[in-house]
Amino acid sequence: MQKSKQNHKQQIQTLENALKTEKLSKNEYIRIQAVLLRKKGYFHQEIMEITGKSKDAIKDWITKFNQIGLDGLRDQSITKLRNYKLTKVQKDKIKDILHNKQPQDFGFSGDFWNINNLKQLIKQEFNIVYQSPTSYQDLFKFCGFSYQKVKFQDSRRDEAKIEGEQLRLEKKLKKGVLRMYW
Repeated sequence: MQKSKQNHKQQIQTLENALKTEKLSKNEYIRIQAVLLRKKGYFHQEIMEITGKSKDAIKDWITKFNQIGLDGLRDQSITKLRNYKLTKVQKDKIKDILHNKQPQDFGFSGDFWNINNLKQLIKQEFNIVYQSPTSYQDLFKFCGFSYQKVKFQDSRRDEAKIEGEQLRLEKKLKKGVLRMYW
């Protein structure tokens, strides 16, 4: 029991020293403060009100501190590169292809480049597949393309009839013969 109390006091002292002496980011400070408050006997609800963080986050920080120590509360540095699969050179090659070639040149269907065709092209050329369609949309943006929504038209639509109606309407408007009632 003595050893447990001594360990508890030592943990509180470690946390207090970290808050006073170490250079901490805002998030690290909040994490250490939350764990310190819990070690001093504050309830989770009180800590939530003080820090503005969720109960789950606070429990997670306490667990990490108990398992790893102070290092469990520090910001984790990103050691690996972000999940960019294509290099700049590869992206430039795709940009060139999209601007100068048609999907049919690679055996794909359709007159215009779309996400499915782009996905097949990247797999064929570089053996890379992205998980999210958003990645392909971002690649289109990189290449200078914008999203164009498909506009469907009724196959029975008669353009000549519509033009004729518009001309008649314009003539009536010019003559002042057309009256509108509300």
